[in-house]
Amino acid sequence: MDFGNAPRLAAVTAAPPVTRSDVTAQAGGVAVDLPPEKTVQSASAGAAVNVEVRAEARDAQSRADGERRAFANDRNDRAATRTADETVERKLIIDPKTRAIVLQKKDPHTGETISQLPDEVLLKLRAYSRELSERAREASEAHQVERTA
Repeated sequence: MDFGNAPRLAAVTAAPPVTRSDVTAQAGGVAVDLPPEKTVQSASAGAAVNVEVRAEARDAQSRADGERRAFANDRNDRAATRTADETVERKLIIDPKTRAIVLQKKDPHTGETISQLPDEVLLKLRAYSRELSERAREASEAHQVERTA
């Protein structure tokens, strides 16, 4: 065997360490044997933590105020709806052209229609459709030829 032409292996090197620009020695710091990329720094001392002892009482009061406002709003909404219901006249009528039941809400003082279900446009469309289908039926009846043998 000939070992003269054995390939040479290159040494495998690791990725170069990343230098951190945010790592600085602080006064009173402790020296460590870690490389810079594995070190951590403590947060700078800021204001002391303020613990509010009465937070639970304040939160309970805030919840109670919110519930009180929600109850008052609900009561006002019901009163407004009741007032609106008393000032509106409701009528069920049958439209003569479409033979559909129509709910109308009218102002009792002026007689003006406030709202209507189904809408006026839909009633007109139904009447037009009914008329077209009746004309088509009459036309088909007129063109029928009786055959007698």
